[in-house]
Amino acid sequence: MMYVESYRRYAADCVRQAQGEETPEDRNILLNVALAWLRLAKQTEAIDAGAADGAVLLDDESGLTDADAEAGEPETQGEPHRLAS
Repeated sequence: MMYVESYRRYAADCVRQAQGEETPEDRNILLNVALAWLRLAKQTEAIDAGAADGAVLLDDESGLTDADAEAGEPETQGEPHRLAS
């Protein structure tokens, strides 16, 4: 949970810094970075919630099936997974 709090603080820092920027482009860059920190916080919370439930989380984007993860081998069937943007 400590990481989530840090990520949210980083996002808040970016928003504060964006307010002081002179150009819209610079503000947008910092606001987009803030959004990225907030997304990371949300993803981390979801992972932490799953771990707290005792679940072993294997995201589809990992390229591993449950059996592959236990064996340490990558998935070989289907399309490669793309990272969400």
